[in-house]
Amino acid sequence: MRLLGGGALGGLLMFVWGAISHMALPLGEAGLRAIPADREATVVETMKSAMSERALYFFPSPGTRKPTPEQQKAWEARIKAGPVGIIAYNPAGAEALSPRQLLTELFFNMLACVFAAFAVSHVPASVGYLRRVLFVAAFGAYATFAIDASQWNWYGFPTAYFAAQIIDQVVGAAVAGLAIARIVR
Repeated sequence: MRLLGGGALGGLLMFVWGAISHMALPLGEAGLRAIPADREATVVETMKSAMSERALYFFPSPGTRKPTPEQQKAWEARIKAGPVGIIAYNPAGAEALSPRQLLTELFFNMLACVFAAFAVSHVPASVGYLRRVLFVAAFGAYATFAIDASQWNWYGFPTAYFAAQIIDQVVGAAVAGLAIARIVR
């Protein structure tokens, strides 16, 4: 029960931190830019005609999964010349900040914290409270460097976005760790 309780409370605290970091602090907007309003309709119409399913689309494309040496060279030249990018695309649309999205986020925050609580339950009892909190905070660093660093490296995610993710994930995990380390012994 302590694992579930610690995970649930830690996940709730992580969720609250996420709301603060995205709504009250600039972390949620770091590296993001809007398409200029006078061009958005043209861009969206072009995407609608070119992309039909929910997916991550990248460009430039090599054109095939197994390009010939000539196609590979041409693709590499297009990458070098730019632009390059990745688009998370959903043709069906979605509600903005729907209760379903918020509850899904809360659920996954809690689930992540149950895993962190499980790990803390294996830390010797002699380890102090602050060190257990830092142990949970390390999960945020791990997630950021395992996932966001790859997106920054391979897909060109903006450095400001990556830096904001480091702060957001480590602080979020540390805040969750305050509850987890108190409840799970």
